Amino acid sequence: MSVSPHPALALLDFERRIQSAQSNREVAFRAVNDSSQVLRFDQAVLWRVDFLSRPMIAAASGLADVSVDSPYQQWLVELIQSITPDPFETPQQKASAELPEAVVSDGDDWTPAHLLHCPLRGPNGAALGGIMFFRATPFTEAERAAAEWIARSTGYGLWAWRSERHWAKRLLKRRDLWKRVGIAAGILVLAALIPVRLSALAPAEITPIRPIPVTSPLDAVVREITVKPNQIVKADEVVAELDDTSFRNKLELAAKALDVARADLQRATFKSFSDEASRLELQVLNARVQEKAAEVTYLTEVLGRSRLTAPQGGVAVFSSPDDWRGRPVQVGERVMMIADPSLIDVTVYLPPDDAIELERGGDVELLLHVDPLHTLKAKIDRASYEATPQPDGALAYVIRAELLPGQGLPRIGLRGTAKVYSGRVALGYYLLRKPIAYLRRSLGV
Repeated sequence: MSVSPHPALALLDFERRIQSAQSNREVAFRAVNDSSQVLRFDQAVLWRVDFLSRPMIAAASGLADVSVDSPYQQWLVELIQSITPDPFETPQQKASAELPEAVVSDGDDWTPAHLLHCPLRGPNGAALGGIMFFRATPFTEAERAAAEWIARSTGYGLWAWRSERHWAKRLLKRRDLWKRVGIAAGILVLAALIPVRLSALAPAEITPIRPIPVTSPLDAVVREITVKPNQIVKADEVVAELDDTSFRNKLELAAKALDVARADLQRATFKSFSDEASRLELQVLNARVQEKAAEVTYLTEVLGRSRLTAPQGGVAVFSSPDDWRGRPVQVGERVMMIADPSLIDVTVYLPPDDAIELERGGDVELLLHVDPLHTLKAKIDRASYEATPQPDGALAYVIRAELLPGQGLPRIGLRGTAKVYSGRVALGYYLLRKPIAYLRRSLGV
């Protein structure tokens, strides 16, 4: 970086720039960038202290911002902590060989050959941080004096903007402050006593009332779902087909075995007229024929049950057919439900953290995602005694609410957000209920 040919004028110009800054952030930015007209360096870094007196990087030359999580920023903090004395009152000039070995190894790519570290202080002597200059060659005494001037001007600029932030001190000196505070506190207390209805928001969906399940009568694989989700079906209409290949093969084998058993029985019957042994074998062969005939009858009946039919007319409620095609099912496993589209209610899944006191007949308002401007009203019919796991793994109290008449019939499966109402409470309790509950859980009281 080039240095101004007139150091005195450059210092005055730098001080003017610091004084014209409009915030402490701008002061820090100008300190590390505009100081290049006064002092030659490769990198300048300005750091300040946070409320825990820990160093934090406020600005670095050539960078609009230094990320808090960046490795460079973390290394700079480590460097500052290792070389800053307490108290930090005079500038320090160090070569890389004088730096702690751990700092050098952690920042091998960033360690400067020489650095000049100057304290930042306000006119009252308050420690505000420091400014460091890095470069490849040592700093001369004249350059060190220029760096001290830069640090002094920067410290005064930061202190001036810091004092402007103490608005609370000026505010407390106003004579009418406490009067206004009292009036505001009274208004807040009165407002906190306003009665409002306690409510909670929870996800909800339109669900059928007393749907009839369609279950698998066999241990088999679903070959095809013949209807679509939410399709209207008639009673006894085929809604799904199970793969019957194995049962057909078993039926063919059983039929052949039956033919063989009958042939054996017929042959033994002819021989029984002249052969005593064949006459004794007739009962065994006859029992075998009956056994094979019963097996054929059973397999024929099983094949008839491979086609699942709707037990009643209504809407087919299930997931995508692709989810079921090729899926193995067991006896009694539900494949879908057949629901009456005119018999619906609202199911609300209330998280335990939002639980409120509920009563039968309490109000529920439902906003469906497909129609967020239209509110459906319902009354609580029943609620679960304890929270139960839901398909997504979350616990929830399941609330069933009956839709009020005259609102139309939304489609089964539509989802939305329900607002569940309880009794009236003070506005202050309504606003502080969740924060208080969170504090009690956090503090264990």
